[in-house]
Amino acid sequence: MLRTVRVSVAIICFSLISLLFLDFTGTLHVWFGWLAKMQFLPALLALNVGVILSLVLLTLLFGRIYCSVICPLGVFQDIIAWFGKRGKKLPYTYSRALSWLRYGILIVFIIAVLAGVGSFVALLAPYSSYGRIISNLFAPLYQLGNNMFAYLAER
Repeated sequence: MLRTVRVSVAIICFSLISLLFLDFTGTLHVWFGWLAKMQFLPALLALNVGVILSLVLLTLLFGRIYCSVICPLGVFQDIIAWFGKRGKKLPYTYSRALSWLRYGILIVFIIAVLAGVGSFVALLAPYSSYGRIISNLFAPLYQLGNNMFAYLAER
């Protein structure tokens, strides 16, 4: 039951955040702009303590729920992995966490945030990485579909 709810919430959040990146009219930002403010980096840069504490509390209570439900890049990776494993066993094996790499990136991230190097921080942040993926891969298809519907509506 809890897994079904988590998957449903993940799909809804993922779809709405994807549409926020694809929406070139700005209409959806009026209704669903709060989803963008729920992401970790925008909340951190806006000094939104309530969102940051909520994300930390959710993580402490439920584990890595941010990466599997709220973060669009994590959900996108889960979707790609699900399509990849259909009908076959994936060649994934367990490997120990590279703590030195994990904490090294965290230190570089913290230093970049404190130094005000926003472009470097945006390269490391999964939310902005997902935004670049959507903007470069799917936005042209979304605009093509929009233009085709507009053309058909004119006829």
